[in-house]
Amino acid sequence: MRLLSFAILSMLMQISYAQSNWQLSKQDTQRNIQVFTSSQDDSSYHQFKAVTVVPQNPQTVLAVLSDIPAWPQWLARIKQVKVLKKEKNRSWVYVVYKLPYPFVERDMVVYNYVQPLKTGQLLTKTQALSNYPVTIDTSTKRVRLTNFSSTWLLTPLAKSGTKIELWGSGDPEGFVPALIFNYNLADEPLQSLRQLRKMLLRDKYQKDNH
Repeated sequence: MRLLSFAILSMLMQISYAQSNWQLSKQDTQRNIQVFTSSQDDSSYHQFKAVTVVPQNPQTVLAVLSDIPAWPQWLARIKQVKVLKKEKNRSWVYVVYKLPYPFVERDMVVYNYVQPLKTGQLLTKTQALSNYPVTIDTSTKRVRLTNFSSTWLLTPLAKSGTKIELWGSGDPEGFVPALIFNYNLADEPLQSLRQLRKMLLRDKYQKDNH
């Protein structure tokens, strides 16, 4: 029932994203990365969609996405992670997210789930939780995020390689003007996909997925 509910939720979410009025905001033609943004009816903060194609197979890409301790090495603005609980295809992770001055750091507890689809695609979703019992010792002032989600869809290509699609939306909470948030929104997925392409070349991911 949990798997079925997750699949239905993911399908509905993808349909919603597909119906959005996406506009190209950033692109890296050399690395074949495009980032689109769109407004949301229920929020003044925009959502994003990023797309790229890589020569590696979906399992290799998933190996990078699933290497949670390495997230700060390539996911934009991720400063620190701590795995709170891990099961076969899901995990609960504490994340510290850094923002440029004068905004204070954000943190959140996310639920991360990986699901193979019958189509041969791989889906992984990350959702912020509002009620996970966790105590983190820190002297740094931070704002807790509870409204954040991202979804990766990895599609194997006919000849070789993988089409990577990433959707994300959320509320930065605290004082972050929507104008500033929306203006800079496309930068993070662009930087993340650039760094992901570099991570995919590392031997630690290659040797286990060929």
